[in-house]
Amino acid sequence: MKGCWRMRLGLPMAICWAIALPVVDISLAAPLDCSFEMSRINFGVINILSGNDEHSSGTLDISCTGIPFQKVTICPNIGTGNGNTNAYDPRQMKKWGNNALKLNFNIFWPSGNAIWGSLLWGFPPTPPIFHLQLDAMGRVAAQYSVPATIFGGQYTARPGVYYSNFGRNHVLFQYKSGQHGDCATPDGQEKPRFRVRVRVDEVCEVSATDLDFGAVGNLNANVDATATITVRCTNGTPYKIRINGGQAGASNPANRKMTDGTHEITYGIYRDAARTQGWGGRNSNDVNATGTGYSQTYTAYGRVPPQPTPPPGTYTDTLVVSVVY
Repeated sequence: MKGCWRMRLGLPMAICWAIALPVVDISLAAPLDCSFEMSRINFGVINILSGNDEHSSGTLDISCTGIPFQKVTICPNIGTGNGNTNAYDPRQMKKWGNNALKLNFNIFWPSGNAIWGSLLWGFPPTPPIFHLQLDAMGRVAAQYSVPATIFGGQYTARPGVYYSNFGRNHVLFQYKSGQHGDCATPDGQEKPRFRVRVRVDEVCEVSATDLDFGAVGNLNANVDATATITVRCTNGTPYKIRINGGQAGASNPANRKMTDGTHEITYGIYRDAARTQGWGGRNSNDVNATGTGYSQTYTAYGRVPPQPTPPPGTYTDTLVVSVVY
C-alpha cells in the first residue's frame, strides 16, 4: 500500500510512504484419489488330457493422485468369483450351459506363491498389500501381474467354456493415505470387475501295439493273434475307432494282405473274439464309444485263415488306426 501527503511550508515538499503487506500463498491440498483397472484372465484353449498345469495372468493397473510425496497403502481384495462362492482353495470356474460342472483354478500374488484372497471374506487367504509413494507432482502409476493357474490332473473335465465372473460382490480395492498393514477405515475404494475364462478342447489320443502272428510253417489252419488299441478322449466325447485297409487298400476287413515282395498272405481283423465282426474304416464296421478322460483299451482280433502257403519270408502290412470325434 502506498500513499503521499503534500504540504506547503514555504518550500514544496512531499512525504510518501509505503506499507508492504505480507503475500499469503494459499494452496489447497488435493485429496487422495486412486483408480483401478483389472484385465480379464484368459487361458485360451487348453488340452485337459495333458495333465499339466495351465498358466495365464491378468494385469492390475493402479493410478493415484494427491499430495506430493504422499505414501499410499493399497488393499486389492479378490473374493471367490461366481464359479463357486464356497470355494477358495481352489477357486472354481463353472461350465457354460451346465453350471454344476466345475474346473479348479486359483489366482495368486505376483510372486505366485500365495493365493490372492481378501481381508473381507471368511477364508484364510489374504491379499497382497501394496505400498506406493506419490511423486513431486502428486501422482503415481503402477502395474502388477495377477498370475492364475488351472491345475493339472482334471482329466474328467468335459469340453466347453468355463468361466468365473468377479463382480461387485467379489472385488473390493481399497486405499488409504500412509503406510499401513491393512486398509481399515480406507480413504476410498472401487469395485473393478473382471472375468476368468478358458475353453477345454475336445481331444482324443490313440496308440496301438503290433499284430504279430509269429512264425508259422503251413497255413492249413487258422492262425490267430491279437493287438491292443488304446484310446483316450475328453470326458463325454463320442468317437469312432477305424482301421484302414492296409497297403492293399482292402475294403473288406477280412481280406487285408501281408506281403513279402510279390508274395502275399490274406488276413483279417475283427472286433470280436469269434472273428465274425470285421473291423474296418466305415460306419458299418468301426467301433463306437464315448470318452471318459482316461485310457480305454480295445482288443483287435486278427486271423490268418487257411490258404495256400507262400514261400518262406517275413510278411508285413501297415495299418492306420484313426479316431474320429
